[in-house]
Amino acid sequence: MARRGDIVGAVDFGSRDVRVLIGQKGYDGAITILGHGMAPGRGCVMQGVIQDHGAAQRALKQALVMAEKEAGTKVPKLICGMNGSTVESHIREGRAQLDKESVDLRHMEEALEMASRNILAPGKKVCSSISSQEWYVDDMRVSDPIGIRGSVLKTRVHFALLPSVIEDNINTVVESQGREVEDVIYVPIAGAMGCLTPEDMELGVCVVDMGRSTCGISIYRDRRILQTHSFEWGGFHITRDVAAGLQISFEEALELILEYGIAESLLRQMSDSNVYQLEGTTGRAFAAEREQTAHIKLKSAVRGAPSVADRYDLEMIIFERAKELMNAIYDHLDRKNHLDNLIRGIVLIGGSAGINNMDALATSVFQAPARVGVPDGIDVLPPHVASPEWVPGVGMLKHGFDYRDAVRSGRIERQRGFVGGIFHGIGGFFGKYFF
Repeated sequence: MARRGDIVGAVDFGSRDVRVLIGQKGYDGAITILGHGMAPGRGCVMQGVIQDHGAAQRALKQALVMAEKEAGTKVPKLICGMNGSTVESHIREGRAQLDKESVDLRHMEEALEMASRNILAPGKKVCSSISSQEWYVDDMRVSDPIGIRGSVLKTRVHFALLPSVIEDNINTVVESQGREVEDVIYVPIAGAMGCLTPEDMELGVCVVDMGRSTCGISIYRDRRILQTHSFEWGGFHITRDVAAGLQISFEEALELILEYGIAESLLRQMSDSNVYQLEGTTGRAFAAEREQTAHIKLKSAVRGAPSVADRYDLEMIIFERAKELMNAIYDHLDRKNHLDNLIRGIVLIGGSAGINNMDALATSVFQAPARVGVPDGIDVLPPHVASPEWVPGVGMLKHGFDYRDAVRSGRIERQRGFVGGIFHGIGGFFGKYFF
């Protein structure tokens, strides 16, 4: 159990913004947000990779100063999220014979080492957080197997293989501010931890983290991670199409997307299977149904381009691109046979989840419930943090407290920077390859 005064800092390096959260966990397990800070990334991160060290350092410094000023304390170490479209994710199992003995760390080490065999790849680092491990004694799920007697201990572990460049550069940026990376977590898992309830994880749900340059998904059922995945596209694809179609700046395109969102009229047409099929395209004939087409005055149209735009054109661009992205997720889940696991449906998080009617579009595409996720499980949540783009950061914060508890129990060996070993006894293997 976390001690009173136990404080964790977390940083989410997003493509649009860099966000920092500082939280405290009390004796009763309640987590309170002490401070939060946000700074524009201005393209310093793209698909999880640092693109501009100077810009990333300035953004982290600005967000840290804001968060620490609000919290009234400094955090020497930070929990970081790792993400990227080239990340490979795997779920592996390992076993250890107990011979009617009580489970101890030695058995857990053996099971985890078996699960980790043959997981390495050149130029990759393996990320396996304490938050993505499951334990079973004689096929019965247990939260902590230590001391439980049985015949066989089994673990089921999620591994993410990240390009080494992602870890190396984020570590450098954090160290530039005189801080250390305390531990890391794969962002799709952090997003799920930040918003899902135990009922969501039990019944079955897919979390869709719609970032600017990447879109991550995580699927849960029966309290198990079924799959994670990162796509190499995000909300910026909608912004880019609007900017190209209306010949305006990216900034104005984003403003228009957030102002107008996905038109309800197009969603209604989409739901009419006799008029519109998911795989088809909406024809210009639908414009005739509108008695009057509104026009939008543009602020940043390029020289020689129209200074006004047909609102219908804007709505069509947003709708078609957003639908295309949702269909890509649907197709992926269909290929992986996960559609039947979505009893609780789809939970949308990330900055693009804030686009008006994005949840309604997801409901139409998946024919399942969809909602916009907000941070869950926090005792005191500042109003500005109660939004979908802060969900992964909240999950990182929760993971940080789980990590601290594991360190105190002796299951994890704390070292400077990244974790040096998941367990004390594994030593060389995890000390070289795991963090």
